[in-house]
This record gives sequence, structure tokens and C-alpha cells, in this order.
Amino acid sequence: MAETAVMLDVETITPAIGAIIHGVDLRNRLDPGTVAAIRRAVLDHVAVFFRDQDITREQMTEFMQNFGTLCMDPFSTYDQPLPPVATVIDMTTKPSARATAIWHTDSSLAPAPASFISLRPIELPPIGGDTCFGSMSAAYDALSEPLRDMLDGLTAIHSAFKVLGLMEGDYPDLDANMRNVHPVVRVHPETGRKALFVDELWTEQIVDLEPAESKALLEFLFEHVKSPSFTVRWRWRVGDLVLWDNRCSQHYAVNDYDGTRVLQKSLVAGDRPYGPR
Repeated sequence: MAETAVMLDVETITPAIGAIIHGVDLRNRLDPGTVAAIRRAVLDHVAVFFRDQDITREQMTEFMQNFGTLCMDPFSTYDQPLPPVATVIDMTTKPSARATAIWHTDSSLAPAPASFISLRPIELPPIGGDTCFGSMSAAYDALSEPLRDMLDGLTAIHSAFKVLGLMEGDYPDLDANMRNVHPVVRVHPETGRKALFVDELWTEQIVDLEPAESKALLEFLFEHVKSPSFTVRWRWRVGDLVLWDNRCSQHYAVNDYDGTRVLQKSLVAGDRPYGPR
């Protein structure tokens, strides 16, 4: 029997994406009704934010276990602890920051990209370092019907080709040969909504088109998803935590800062994307 969700204090940020959940203390073990309500809020708003959460790495891990089986980044070859704990991500180095200052879905090149992802800052620069989030369902819905109909039947190659060039150097803990074909339009396994599932960081080519056609269409879509109509920009404070749906979103880490930017990240395993056809 499904749990009955409790009522949460949810403040909507924009019509397309983003909400702040008030009155939930993530230091405490959450009851099933609260978990169901948070999950519903993420499905409705794509990315939800919590303020003033003074939690430990272990408490963040416990919070994320409410939403599924935890995993490491599927792009990583790191020998994973079981269960995986929240990992520390140092975005201070410029090569790493360059690779995330591009609109993307996390590890869309994996066979089964993560479903839910959480992030919280540990150290922040004095100014800058915001993160933008975009709804790919809203981006899809804004396209014309003939274009949506064509995209519904297409597939695309996702690979590490671009990101490894941006990051520079040797990264032995990343699977440089990972490469998968996914639908250009993904059907959300819980809501049934369609979302664009191509991104500038990982998507290499549309399989079903000639190279010149693929290039032109991808360039259009990469620009289309950046519209302010589909996005929200979050200015971080220590104590914030975001939980977002990686299956129907993209995000962009603004690389405009000097100084230290360290975050903790936790991922919930996902399933293989499938399209409308």
C-alpha cells in the first residue's frame, strides 16, 4: 500500500523548475509520508532546495537512501563502497570547473544514468559559483509539434569525447571508453512526461541523421535548453542542499569564481532511458 504524503511548506521559485521546501530538518530520520511528499515535490518541480541544513556526510547519505539504491557516478571506475556514501567534490581546480560550466545531465553517457542527485556546499568562494538548473520537460514542451514528432523517433550517441578534452590531464578513475546510444526524447518512468535527453557535454551525434543534419539540430537544441523560461539560478549558502531529478533536467555550474568551492554529492541509481517509440 502506498504511503500517504504529508503536506509540506513548498515555495515555488519559477513555473518551470525549482522550489524551496521549508520546515524539514534533514538531521532527523524522515517518516515515510514526508519522504513521499519530498519525492512528489521533486517530480513536480524537478529541483528542490533546503536551507539551513547543518548535516553530516552520513546524514546526507541516510537522507538519499530514502529515494532508492545509492551509487557512485556511473562514469567512474572507482571501487565503490557498499553502500556508497556522499562523496566530496572539489571544484576549485579550473579543469574540473570548465567541464561543468556547460549545460548537461550527469553522466548521460552511462547505460543507466543516476535518477536523483543531491548536492550541498562545504566551502564556497566569497562571491560567484552559482548553479543553474533547467527543466528538459519544459524545453521539450516549448518546441513545435512537427519538431517534437521528429525528435520522438531519434536516438543519439553519448560519449566521453568532449569532457575528457575539457578536463585535460590523466583521469584513471574515469571510464574513457564509455559510450551509449539513448533516445533523443526520454519518457520519465514515474510521471510519463517527455523530456529532451541530449546535452552539450556528452552528446556526440544523432544516429539517425546525416552528420551535417545532426550537427545543425544538436546546435539548435543545445541553445534552446538555455532559455530563462526553462531555468533557475541558485545562489549557494553553506547549509543549502538541492535534490534534483537527473532524468528530466540539465544543470550548469557557473565558472565565475576565484577561491575554494567544495561540495558533497550523493546519487541514486537510475534505469536505462527509453523513448516514446
